[in-house]
Amino acid sequence: MNTNQNHVIAIDIGGTKTLVGIVDQTGSILVQKRMPTNISLPMKEHIRTCMVLAEQCLDDVDLLLNDMSGVGFSLPGITNSSTGVLVNAPFAGWRNVPVKEYVHEIWADIPIEIDNDVNACAVGECLFGKGRDINNFLWITISTGIGGALVINRQVVSGEQMMAGEIGHMKVEWEQGNLCGCGNRGCLEAHASGTAITKKAKELLKGDWQKSTLQDFLQQHRLEIHSESMAMAAKDGNIEALQLFEWAGYYLGKAFSYAVNLFNPGAIIVGGGVSQSFTLLEPHIKKVLQDSVIGEFNKQVPILHTGLGYEAGLIGAASLIWYSKKGEVDYIEF
Repeated sequence: MNTNQNHVIAIDIGGTKTLVGIVDQTGSILVQKRMPTNISLPMKEHIRTCMVLAEQCLDDVDLLLNDMSGVGFSLPGITNSSTGVLVNAPFAGWRNVPVKEYVHEIWADIPIEIDNDVNACAVGECLFGKGRDINNFLWITISTGIGGALVINRQVVSGEQMMAGEIGHMKVEWEQGNLCGCGNRGCLEAHASGTAITKKAKELLKGDWQKSTLQDFLQQHRLEIHSESMAMAAKDGNIEALQLFEWAGYYLGKAFSYAVNLFNPGAIIVGGGVSQSFTLLEPHIKKVLQDSVIGEFNKQVPILHTGLGYEAGLIGAASLIWYSKKGEVDYIEF
């Protein structure tokens, strides 16, 4: 049994699924459990269920709560890390939730850190991923939506209202901008997210692509229309599916160019489900960067796929505890 408190309870709550696990000081996940995120329930009930799963995880690896350095939460939406409150999640009902207070009602005195999911991923990337040797970078998630985190001098910048890094709501289309969930038109998220790719594919397959080779591919493989099946088709060389990722890469390149000209980062690191198809997006992103940014380094800024994989959120949640103990995002000394 480890009595040196070199482990953390990590809780990653997403819009559709929740992961709970035990993570050690090397960023290794000892055990994890998964459950659906039931957004129809009050968040307090969901947190309590997470705590039950965490206790099961502790039993699985023969550890006690007292062996933990703390509990880290990666949460959707806007968070106030200093007060431990989820301010606003991207679905109804979860507003101004005192996460830290709810946990302390049962687990008194244990250190608790919360942050939004993308910031948590950026911290994890600094400690355990491809950001270990980079002082300034952008961490971008391309998934159902698109979000970003800004790391300057190894510090995550949250902004005055905790909304820094929202690259998904940079405007990339003016003439015929798609309607975004935020209410505006032309946002990056409305043109290059997994949701946007799926929507574009459905529209075209009902119209101009109704008798296309992409339609044949879907029927042959008995696939539904979504960004994952579009990626499968594109990797198989389907010309229509490749066009979808060319469009998405173009818009990502536009938004990235704005950020690069403003921030001059050492790298852009991308994660999220759609980033698993990064090779389909990368050449189009880089072409736009070449055409749109100033400075030779900016034209060659590295665009990297996360080193944390699908567990980026869980590792990020744990990393918030190490971050709080160090006072800055820096290397962990073992």
